[in-house]
Order: sequence, then structure tokens, then C-alpha cells
Amino acid sequence: MRIFARLVVFTAALIPIVASAQPSEPPGSTDAAGSGSATPSESEDARIREIVDRELAKVLNDRAAKDAADRAAKEAEQPAGTTAVGAGNITGASGFMDTRLAFTVTNENVLVKPGETIPSVPGWRFGVPNSLGVLFFDNYDTRYSGFETLSHAVMYRDYHSGHFDAEAGFVLRINELSGSNISLNDDGSYIVLSNWKDPTHKDPTRISLTAFPVSADRFRLGYSYRLSWGGDPEYGRAKSATPGAKLQYDTERAYAFVGAKSAVILDRRTAEQRSALAALAGGGVDLLPATDNQLGVRLEANGGYFDRGYNELVDVNNQKVQLYGVSTQLSVHQGMPVQSSVDYKLYKFNDERVAGLFDPVKYTGGLSWLAMTEFTYLAQTLKDPNKTGTTTIQPGMAGDLNVRVVMNRTRLRLDVSYRDLAFILHSVPSLPTYEDFPKQYETAPDLFAAVGADQNWNDFLTLGVIAGIEKPATLTSPTGIAGQPGATGKSTAVIRNNNIDTIITILPTGQSAAAQLALKGSAKLTFGRIYSALLEVFYSYDPNTTRYQRAGCTDVQACPDQPFEFKFGNFNQLGVNATLQARF
Repeated sequence: MRIFARLVVFTAALIPIVASAQPSEPPGSTDAAGSGSATPSESEDARIREIVDRELAKVLNDRAAKDAADRAAKEAEQPAGTTAVGAGNITGASGFMDTRLAFTVTNENVLVKPGETIPSVPGWRFGVPNSLGVLFFDNYDTRYSGFETLSHAVMYRDYHSGHFDAEAGFVLRINELSGSNISLNDDGSYIVLSNWKDPTHKDPTRISLTAFPVSADRFRLGYSYRLSWGGDPEYGRAKSATPGAKLQYDTERAYAFVGAKSAVILDRRTAEQRSALAALAGGGVDLLPATDNQLGVRLEANGGYFDRGYNELVDVNNQKVQLYGVSTQLSVHQGMPVQSSVDYKLYKFNDERVAGLFDPVKYTGGLSWLAMTEFTYLAQTLKDPNKTGTTTIQPGMAGDLNVRVVMNRTRLRLDVSYRDLAFILHSVPSLPTYEDFPKQYETAPDLFAAVGADQNWNDFLTLGVIAGIEKPATLTSPTGIAGQPGATGKSTAVIRNNNIDTIITILPTGQSAAAQLALKGSAKLTFGRIYSALLEVFYSYDPNTTRYQRAGCTDVQACPDQPFEFKFGNFNQLGVNATLQARF
């Protein structure tokens, strides 16, 4: 049976061989009746098995050789060290990024006792400095002071197929940590759909749609973070998140975008919730591309319209608060790219974008510099304080000049800023709220200038100094300001905003604001790429410092029956921040 099976499989190849192996019939011989058929001998049977086995082995060897040759040809076509991946695969990862650990020893003012300043200085302690520990020239281009402990949990996925690319990131910010409480916030979760001109992304030309399902705060107008507008603060009354979307077209030398946001705001007239919409648009072009370390010039502009819901004042509660404006920026640079705040960027958990987020400053040698100037004009419809039942338009303006220079291992910086009071308070809005400044009120803008320098040695030690002067914004009333009971004379409120808080200080009756002077020295040790130890010692002379206490009282005399009043405090401030940081 084994011989028969092998003959069936290889019939075509074995028929001629078997035929030639058979013995020839003798001439003229015939089968005789009853004689039976002829049967092969045992030796012939063994010979047939040998021939069949040999042919079977040959066929199997030929097939194995062909398969090996095909595999070798495919491996030769594929570059070494790569793995063939089919189009349409999903990549990405999840984890924590932009993690900032800061252990700080602080005392915002060693010259005062608790309760002698606004806000109060508790004294030497571990923790985050309050607003007095952040000077007016600090954190110019970010919402953070630099002393926070926080992190971001990011779940990121990317889908790529030919010219089409889809990205999604769920971004959860973990901050304001305490022993029993953790604050969780969305920090710009997004979905991005892109169609690229070049599937390899070497050509930046593409059209993309970015959707922010929860918070579109990273989609702002303006350029410097200190002067930015159009973020979540414009919808402070919203009872829900403020999602949005942006459609953008990018080329190698230009970009343009349009976008929208929405919020749900309570209409106090009807106690019903109503939608409030916003429209945004902008673009930019490199008038001179910065190639081969040549001079580059970029011009950018953006603007928008924000429906902020109905006015809350009774006589105009049928009128909407509408904010609109435009911002423009001109940048000139050589050897240094045009910069923007990290608080505008999307978090993408992949090695390409995460690895260098907090790398130490790279000193490439030679001279490089960047100069940017920005101007913003806003207008907002508010109650007209001079006509009952009507509204008026309150204008607001802001502008700045930022210069950065790197010369070998020396860095220089210059910041000059202008913000009028209407711009500073546009998100509140105004003061009194929802109403334009009365004619009898006097307002003054915020003006400041700061210049600084630092020197680095061996990517390890950096010593720096910065000095600045600020004339804070003020609001002066001839008949007293809320918060100063019984005051009938001229009262002035000093109003500051440092990207974190809006701080209002009321001066004693009849007094005017004066300029603040500040000086800070710093020493920073950087090691292990993500670790640093920072020491800051700063001095400020602020003649607008006040304290709130009972009239006629002293530190040793109690007078519970006397009214409270504002008095000048200690103008001198000497503070220390010593921080051990890890950023990764």
C-alpha cells in the first residue's frame, strides 16, 4: 500500500521511470488460460521504492531552496534596523509628562511680621511663595510662577495612513496638591485631523482641524502670555467647560486659521441657560525666511469676537456684553527662532516631542538674537454710567517689546510693557463690574521695563541678575472706593495682574501711586539634565504697600471700637526663595 500511495502522488514524474524498469515480455509469448498474471520479484519492489524516495526528496529540497531565496530577497530590500509596518497602524503611548517637582524654602519679606502686608507674609516656611514672592517681571510668558508641583497625565494616540494623519490626546493636569486634596483639570485635550501634502511630513504644508472637547484655553489670541486674551477667563460666568475648534492651513512660510468657541451662561433675566459663541481668526507670514542663519522677519495678526452673555446690571440686562479686538506682532530674528509660550502648545506623548521639553538651555556659540513687538486693541460693550438703560463701548489697549540675545554663554533680555486699565480688567469686566469707568474716575495704565543678564559655565552653574521698574495701573475716585468705609476724599486703587492673580491695593485717602523698583539675583545649579537647585534673593521698594488696620491703633494698643482704614506699610521688601527642582 505504501508503494501504491507514493505512485499516486508522483504519477506524472514516475511513469516513464517505472516503465523502463519493467522487464520486457518475450517475443510471441501470450498468457495461457489458468496460468495467472506475472508478479514482480522482491528485488524489483525494492528498486521502485528507492526511485520514488529519491524523487520525493528532490522535490522537497527544490521547494525549500526557493522559499529561502524569496526571504533573502525581501530582507535585502528592507533597510537594516527597521521593521516593516503597514499603513494605518496606531502608535502613541500613555503616561505622565511635564512633571514639575519643586521643594521651596521661602520668605517673601524677612523685614515684616505676619499681618503687616497684603497678602500677609507668614514667615520662613516650606511651600509655594504667595504673590509677593513673584515680582512683576517674573513669569512673563507663562501662567505658572515656577514654584508649583504638578504633573500631566496624557493618553496620546496617532494614526497615519498616506497623506492623512489623526492625533488625539487626553490631557489631565494634576496640581494644587495637599495632604488630603488633589485638583484635577483638563489642560487642552484635543483631536487633530490633518491632511499633509508630503506623507513623510518633510514639507510642512497641511490643512488641519483641531477640536478641543473640554477646554479650548490653549487656543488664545495675542502672542506674549501676559498680553494674551480670548481664553477661558472671558467666560468666567460659564456653568460648563468652554470647548472649541480650529481649522488651520500651514505652509513653509505662512499659516492662517479660523476657529470658534462656545460656553453656556445663565441668563439672569429668565434664569435659563443660554449659549454664548465666539469666533476667532488669524494668520502669519515670513516676510524674510530665516535660512542659513540669515535675518528673518515675520508678521502675524489675529482677532476675534466673543459673546459674553447678557449684562448683569438691572437697567441693561437685555443688552449683551460683547468683546472684540485684534492683535498683531512683528518679529525680527537671526540665529534664534520666533518663540511662543509653552502654555499654547498641545501635549503629545511621544519620544520626539517629550524628550526635549525641559532640556537645559543649549549654547551653540556665536551671536543670536530675537526682537518681538506686539500691539492689541480691544473693545467691549458695557453699561454707560452716564445714561440709564444704555450701553457704551469701552476701549482697551496693550503692547510690548521683548528682546532676547545670546552671545556664547551670556544671555541678555529686555521686556517693556504697556497695559491700560481697561485691558487689565477686560475679563472681569471693568470696575465697577459690567460698567464703563465713570467720567469722574481717573485711570492710569500699567507701565514696566526690565533688563536682565545671566552667564553660564559648563552647563552647570548659571548666575543672573535682573532689574526693573513698574508704574502700576490705578483707578482714582473723588468720593471713595468700596472697601474703605467712611472715606469721602480722593481714593486710589492700585491694580496689578501677573498672569496668576489680579491684586488690588487701596492707598490711604488722598495718596497717589508711585513707581516700584525691584532687583533680583539668582544662582542655579543644573545636573542630571532634569534636576536643578535655584537660589533667588530679591529686593523691592514699593511705595504702594499698605496694611489694613483699625484707625489710631498700634501694635501694642487694642482699639476694637475704631473703624478700619488703610495705612502705608513697610515699603522695603527683602525676600528669599531656595528651590530644589526636578522637571521631566
